[in-house]
Amino acid sequence: MLPTLNFYANHALDFETTDYTALKNYAISELRKLPIPDDILLMEHNSLLLQFPSGDISPFTKIADWSPVSFPGTLIDRKILERNIVSIGPLGMRIVFTPEYIILPSTIHERVEWYSPHNKEQVQSWRTFYYSIITHFGGDHALYVDEKITNKHYDTHHQPANTVLAAFEQTLISQYGSSKKTMFDYSHGKYPKYYIDTFMDISFH
Repeated sequence: MLPTLNFYANHALDFETTDYTALKNYAISELRKLPIPDDILLMEHNSLLLQFPSGDISPFTKIADWSPVSFPGTLIDRKILERNIVSIGPLGMRIVFTPEYIILPSTIHERVEWYSPHNKEQVQSWRTFYYSIITHFGGDHALYVDEKITNKHYDTHHQPANTVLAAFEQTLISQYGSSKKTMFDYSHGKYPKYYIDTFMDISFH
């Protein structure tokens, strides 16, 4: 099985001193202000068609805007809901705000697809969308990391929530070194175990 990616980002939301309900309402209302590009929606739509080739995707297409998830179930663990802000948006996209980071949505889950120059146009669309979300919530970078590497090195213990992602990134740098390459400079099959994306090539200004 090919390695899958986790998509994280930093943020400036104050989980420590802000009332949880107020913070949740704020995060959802701010998400609704961010336009979702048509190409992102098209990729999400096509992904659903692949997942449900003979099924009905209308439950996803009927979702008009971002809404908080407030029910327990098999897909969303109750403990996640009690601690984090989970939001379901158009076409079933999911964004999770935790005290430590944002979990970003994506239709591309494998390193070979994410870093391939052949997918550059699609990946750039996602990165531009990420940039709008991250900067809107006070962050400045994203972390793309192999799920196996996350399971091996991620540690929430002995550090404040707002430093967890930075500490994880420092661990990755210590273990695997820092990359001097850009997103699409990797040779086929030689993709990084992690990548810290500062979006230097993307700007809305």
